[in-house]
Amino acid sequence: MKRGSFAAGFLTCLLLAGVTTTAYAAGIVAERSHHRIVVDGKEAQMEAYVINGSNYVRLRDIGKAVGFEVYWDSENGCVQVESGKPYTGEEPAKAEVIKPAPQPEPTVPTNDADVDAMKRDIVDRTNALRREKGVAALCVNDRLMQAAQVCADEMAAHTVYSHTRPNGGKFNTVTDCPYMAENIHRIADWVLSDQTLAERAVADWSASATHNKNMVNPKLSEIGVGLARGVNDTGDPCWYCVQLFLYDGCSVTRVDTTAMK
Repeated sequence: MKRGSFAAGFLTCLLLAGVTTTAYAAGIVAERSHHRIVVDGKEAQMEAYVINGSNYVRLRDIGKAVGFEVYWDSENGCVQVESGKPYTGEEPAKAEVIKPAPQPEPTVPTNDADVDAMKRDIVDRTNALRREKGVAALCVNDRLMQAAQVCADEMAAHTVYSHTRPNGGKFNTVTDCPYMAENIHRIADWVLSDQTLAERAVADWSASATHNKNMVNPKLSEIGVGLARGVNDTGDPCWYCVQLFLYDGCSVTRVDTTAMK
């Protein structure tokens, strides 16, 4: 029902009730009805009018007598009838829309210096975990850093998240020393709303028994870290993170980059 017709009908009823028992509008004759209206066995007092042989009463009066809600919905421009609520005739207060607080921008490295600092932070956080376990700190190995970067670059270039290299070889074929362990991670930018990349990577690795075992293994003595930008399987910008660990007493003399070609 439109607001105009609802208001006009309401006004017509008032005029009819206050002035005369018969009214004429646009060729329509409305006369006060003398029929009794009974609701659930009890006579209800409400004004009714006969128009073209039919009794008409106000919807609000029916709502009061029967016990359902009727009100004008100003936001949607209509009359609302709610059968499960008692009559008040008042439009409910609109709920306040609370806008979510703006989220901070992801904290991610933006240049080579930032990336190098983030790699160092990953090493430091890993060594902090080792200190808590009473294990000697890992030493940074430059060739292992290069090898870890190759692994990260390979995954980012091929959008592959795996310990297997693009050429089908295992991760430890990236150097001439097979005695290594590897942790990998892929972290979308949107995940980093309140953490740095290093914080999130080390926290997630430490929450995994297998990855945490590598980070605090006393038999592993050297570390390399690689970080590369890419996208994940759904196209979200992300970071590919790699930790390579070398067993104590082992050494690396060559890094294989052929899978990148």
